[in-house]
Amino acid sequence: MSKLDVNDQLIEALLGRVAPLVERTTGWNLDLVNLRSKVIPKERGYEEILLGRLRDLGFFVDEDMPRPLLDRLVEYLVESSVQAAYQTGKGELLVVRENVDDSNLDGLCVVIAHELVHRGQHINHPEIFQQIEETVHRVIAPYFSSPDQIDLGELLQALNEIQPFMTLIESHAAYIQQLIANRYYPQARIETHFTLPIMIFRLFGSQKLSQYTDGLPAIATAISSGEMEYLYRNPKLIFST
Repeated sequence: MSKLDVNDQLIEALLGRVAPLVERTTGWNLDLVNLRSKVIPKERGYEEILLGRLRDLGFFVDEDMPRPLLDRLVEYLVESSVQAAYQTGKGELLVVRENVDDSNLDGLCVVIAHELVHRGQHINHPEIFQQIEETVHRVIAPYFSSPDQIDLGELLQALNEIQPFMTLIESHAAYIQQLIANRYYPQARIETHFTLPIMIFRLFGSQKLSQYTDGLPAIATAISSGEMEYLYRNPKLIFST
């Protein structure tokens, strides 16, 4: 089976194909003219995606500094499993070449659709992302000033604070992704990886993984009743169904 030649030109062409489907399904304007996109190699995934988000939050990060074991594990997880990411700070879609090149073309379209939903969320409901960013900044700031003084209780409290917001945006993106796959790309095949670190993450990262599924009933109800915008104005209702 031949690999996809994943390059900037291909992603730009697929954006033009998939964006109208996402706009039609969500009812949102994605402002595609101002959306940037870039294909990155997997060895740059951690720097471009995770460290890039920290830079967007105003933190100085030195890519060349030695990383402790936990950071190296996170780096491995990001580089081996993240297929694409929408970076709100730059308004940019990043696609990790080696993590999608064993998908078929329809599968890559479905991956792009998921990230385009995040683009729509960011444009139409920036207040959701502002709340998340403010909470994350509050928790991460002490780590940069004193890494040994992290308050785990405060960290858990912050994660609980943003859980409704994260569940809303990830479950909505997952729902629309599946809807578009069913309607337009039924032959989609998306590359997956299964390694020991990823298995460990799936065992202990249940809070993050649940964000993609816990809100699906509320999303389905809101879409069928035409109340999706109301749900965005009241994110905590994501757990009410």
